[in-house]
Amino acid sequence: WDDYARLLHERGPGALDRFSMTGVHRGIIANRVSYVLGLRGPSLTVDSAQSSALVAVHLACASLRAGESSVALAGGVNLDLLPDSAVALARFGALSPDGRSYVLDARANGFVRGEGGGMVVLKRLSDALAAGDRVHCVLLGSAVNNDGATDGLTVPGEATQREVLLR
Repeated sequence: WDDYARLLHERGPGALDRFSMTGVHRGIIANRVSYVLGLRGPSLTVDSAQSSALVAVHLACASLRAGESSVALAGGVNLDLLPDSAVALARFGALSPDGRSYVLDARANGFVRGEGGGMVVLKRLSDALAAGDRVHCVLLGSAVNNDGATDGLTVPGEATQREVLLR
């Protein structure tokens, strides 16, 4: 959501300063992190709705495999700053009326909003072991797809979900 940008713009032109454009432009989020940390290489913001952080991990792994990067950061963040976002989701019918999420379950009736952020540091296993890094897990593969035409724009397709899991 663009809640922060909306909050800033609602304050009027007087609230804008030299940092406003880079502070609210979604496409610059990753570039700001790279700038602050002095990182080089691919730096991009991924917006694929609920799958953004996992798609970012997929792309980071691809960059490592291709040799574009020796270390990659991938993560995601969500802030719920305005009630309008929750109202829009409720009117759309996306929110769980009982406040519970049942992912990939027959009881699924919507999702529950939450705030948070997370980041992972990724390296090729051989590089991590050579550097003496503590390895928390090994990603053996990833895949990305789209469900195409289903019963609705936000309705997952059983066959395509199975296909991406198998890949």
